[in-house]
Amino acid sequence: MSSVKLLVLGAFARRNVAHGYRIYRDLLDWRVDTWTHVKPGSIYHALSQLEAQGMIKPQKQREKKLGPARTEYVLTMNGHTEFITLLENALKSNDFIELSAGIAFMEMLSREQVLALLKERLVTVSAVPPFLKTLPTEDIPSEPSKHPELMNVWIDYFESAKETTEKLITAIEAGKYLFKNEKGK
Repeated sequence: MSSVKLLVLGAFARRNVAHGYRIYRDLLDWRVDTWTHVKPGSIYHALSQLEAQGMIKPQKQREKKLGPARTEYVLTMNGHTEFITLLENALKSNDFIELSAGIAFMEMLSREQVLALLKERLVTVSAVPPFLKTLPTEDIPSEPSKHPELMNVWIDYFESAKETTEKLITAIEAGKYLFKNEKGK
């Protein structure tokens, strides 16, 4: 999955109508460059690809604006569907960056949907450390996959992912955050 694609579609979903530079500024304002691999060039490439794939489309100019002419885009129905699919996959993902992008937009789903997806993720991340602990390691590794420190890094990563997911589920179940169709949304 492309975190960039999810972030760009999510920015359009939040704004409804925007030009490429506005999406770029939103993502920079959200500091996505600090918690993802998104770079300015990848944002503009994603915009071009999304237009070619029919996920965003140019909107007719409403009135003459001062300053440089910029094409404003809107999310198409296909774009919205793709956004929701990417968002759901991100909230189940074992990939830290994808999960981060998913959390950024989780309120665009219902509380029940988000909880179900995170609980699915919890099952997956909980199963990984016990499996990794069964893999053979060697004090002097004959190959990288048998390096004990490599295994420890991955075990710690997935144990932390489990703990973080449990905390997020607990917060959401306790009523934290506002989700789609809740008062104030």
